[in-house]
Amino acid sequence: MAAANAPITMKETLTLPSIGINPEFINFTHVTMESDKNICIRETAPENSVVIIDMNLPMQPLRRPMTADSALMNPNSRILALKGTLTVSFQLYSITLRFSVEV
Repeated sequence: MAAANAPITMKETLTLPSIGINPEFINFTHVTMESDKNICIRETAPENSVVIIDMNLPMQPLRRPMTADSALMNPNSRILALKGTLTVSFQLYSITLRFSVEV
């Protein structure tokens, strides 16, 4: 199939190491991408944190000190879903209100 007729066009927007993400955490267990709007990276060293990259402002990553097994951004609002590590708990965190609810 010729590139002109391809159903998807790919374009590199950024590289995660260029905005301070350790290459050790660039894998399927640490990175989630729900849509073309946000990327979440779970960092476990030196401190546990979740990095949220808004693809409208990719050079301004938001880093929050959090511990989670997985993290996923809502594509329609600034709400982060976290799955707990030690217990099977789920937490919703509003980034704009800085308020969390455990589910």
